[in-house]
Amino acid sequence: MNDRTHPSALPSRILMRLHWWLATAWLLSKVPVASLDTYSVGRLRYALLMAHRAHGPACRRMLQHTIRRNKDADADVLIELAMMAVSIQEPDTARELLETSLARAENRYTADAARRLLAVQMASNDGTLRQRMRQRVDALPLPAGALLTLVPISSRYLELWQMWREQTQRYVQGVIVVIAMDDAALEALADVPGVAVLDAREFFAWSEDGRLHLHTRGVLWYLRVLLLQALVESGHPVLVLDLDAIAVGEVQPLLDAHPTADVIAQQDNSIPMDVNRDFGFVICCGFMLWRPTTNALALLRRYAAESAIERDDQLALNHLLARDGIADRTRDAGAMRFRSAYASFVCPDPSLVSRDLDTGTVIRHFHQTGKTPAELRLAIDDAGADIEAGA
Repeated sequence: MNDRTHPSALPSRILMRLHWWLATAWLLSKVPVASLDTYSVGRLRYALLMAHRAHGPACRRMLQHTIRRNKDADADVLIELAMMAVSIQEPDTARELLETSLARAENRYTADAARRLLAVQMASNDGTLRQRMRQRVDALPLPAGALLTLVPISSRYLELWQMWREQTQRYVQGVIVVIAMDDAALEALADVPGVAVLDAREFFAWSEDGRLHLHTRGVLWYLRVLLLQALVESGHPVLVLDLDAIAVGEVQPLLDAHPTADVIAQQDNSIPMDVNRDFGFVICCGFMLWRPTTNALALLRRYAAESAIERDDQLALNHLLARDGIADRTRDAGAMRFRSAYASFVCPDPSLVSRDLDTGTVIRHFHQTGKTPAELRLAIDDAGADIEAGA
């Protein structure tokens, strides 16, 4: 894909803003994919995803025309087309494109990504991927009914992991379940007290300089939902907590304050922006607790199926809520509450769970702050001291 912005970029952004999904996809599909900038390729896939439910046949025809127009494209473009096929629920087309991409790949990185994505696609198509995740969960030595904290780790973030683990084990009860993404992470996590490890190395493609392939990153979010589903089905309440979500206060009182909630999750104003514009918020998947209730389990089954298509857990969950709608929405000083998909949701007030590093007495996020792990540690230590002084 071209790093320079294509002339269709601005009009496609305007059409996306208007939620004219089919028109956006039509405009961008007229351009060779290799000529599009990275953001325009992402918009094309997203527009196809969003248009598909209302205009399925049109989207399928559009994708087939796009494939024919790009029939001589290189392996990287074919991977992009395969992910578009996934988005409009054309698994056989996705498989064929990935097979061709693997045959055409001229470097190890692209070939490795195509091979791993193909394996995921085939295991997703026949249902064995979900079974394998359940088997790996069943093999973990977990105390019955214990609170679990689920987090992915790669070697790039091992320094940050040390601080995150210290804070999590200080303020969150139960066992940490880590999704190990590469060799160094798996080795570093061996025999860490209070930590159970799931080996997921087979799913990810890495460049020589340690970059995770964009579309195998999408596999991570799909796997995380499958593992979340398996853990909750095993009778555990599961806290999903990203590495950029740092505990600075006791988490259990926050969870105990909402004993009837099926899901407790952070509210945010980020992606998907179309849902944020409609609801005035989105659910952030960097902090959410799922309890093993009937309603939560029913929603998790749908969530896993949607994540297989969208390959982004936050997009998938919020799009499900948008389709089902929200009801009985209330807000007070402590939380926002609503119902959707028969499940009850609680979103703690930002004074408790914050999307930035400067506020939040229980959880603070620090994404895009530009701080080093050492600087973050100082900021978190200062935050803890301030919270304790004010208690």
